[in-house]
Amino acid sequence: MVELTLPRYTLPKRLKSGKTGFYWTCPTRFRNAGCPWLSAALGENLSQVDLDEAAKLWNDRLDEWQARRNLLASTPNPLGEHFRHGTVGWLLDHYLTTDSFRERVGEPSRADYRRILKRVADVTTALGDRRYGELQVKEFGVKAAIRVYNHFVEAGAMRTAEKAVVYCKTAWERMFPHYPHLFRKDVANPWDGVTTKRREKAIKGYETRQRTYEFAWGAVEKGKPELGAAAVLAFEWFMRPSSISAGFAQWTNYRSAAHPDKIKIKHRKNGGEVDHPLEAIVDGQPVKLYADAEAILAKVPQRGLSIVTKADGQLFGDTTLLPKAIREMADLLGMSGFTLDQARHGGMTELEEAGLAEGQGKALSTHRTSAYQVYAKETEIRVLNATLKRFGHSERAEKPAETTPKKAAK
Repeated sequence: MVELTLPRYTLPKRLKSGKTGFYWTCPTRFRNAGCPWLSAALGENLSQVDLDEAAKLWNDRLDEWQARRNLLASTPNPLGEHFRHGTVGWLLDHYLTTDSFRERVGEPSRADYRRILKRVADVTTALGDRRYGELQVKEFGVKAAIRVYNHFVEAGAMRTAEKAVVYCKTAWERMFPHYPHLFRKDVANPWDGVTTKRREKAIKGYETRQRTYEFAWGAVEKGKPELGAAAVLAFEWFMRPSSISAGFAQWTNYRSAAHPDKIKIKHRKNGGEVDHPLEAIVDGQPVKLYADAEAILAKVPQRGLSIVTKADGQLFGDTTLLPKAIREMADLLGMSGFTLDQARHGGMTELEEAGLAEGQGKALSTHRTSAYQVYAKETEIRVLNATLKRFGHSERAEKPAETTPKKAAK
């Protein structure tokens, strides 16, 4: 009998038939760590070549699992703790590190995902002896998903409950193709079985042009022109508060040398950019389209690259500092309830009242909803015509002449 060299984690066993069976078995330490590959029959009466080839398949799988596990162990855990491989907590934590998450979820929204998924992992089971984050993915079924949803609903956190379903459903969908062996065979995505409750959603208010400029000039008079500028940026150019506080409105994009008659607005959430015309020729006469807004911007000191900064030139950043400053100024001016969100909604409402088509509105605001997908690409002339129509100028503009950048003085 030829003596064989046994590959790693492989053992022979004499069978009743008299043949020799070979089996690959995952070491206990790896099983305890959550390795999905437990054991496998390699064959009977194998030659050295056949045995090596059969064992290599399973050892390669084990090595791949170890490498991935070591990589994950060396990277920060988004949920703030280490979960065993194959658990619900591990699934949610790992999802937050994937390209699928980073490419599809913008930076401003990622913190909310981490917060919601952490809360999901911390919900206790019906018996109260474990958290759902500690369960194996295969143990987490439709009833568990419904219980997590109801946990938030009963606490009065309806919006959190809805987000939990949406975020978790996406995590399950994105992770299933990579780890199908970890998921249930009956219902791969248990979140599909959750029926969310209907609720009356609060209608978001909006601010009028008059109220927006009342706030803006009030802020200027109180020595806080940057807050007035924030209100104008939200109303006139539909900037989200998070974009304003993060410094996406920059002096270098306002009447720049390359475009002295425009302001370029960048939108952080979707990466959209629009060159808004600041002036046009109407009935043969030059017209400043945003004269009121530019009057406010003229009062703002240039403390850095961004238009809206704190007194020391630093950005408000991803904090509540800017909304808090707006709220405090509104209270000081006797305009309680005024917010940048409502100013932005007021600007959007003005577009609707002006009778702009959806495509024209999209050209100005860079929204990317399904209702706009059938419209043509935004062009400079569409942006200009939409702006003229917004301000009541009926004459369609001719395509502007190419702007020659100003040359620097020698």
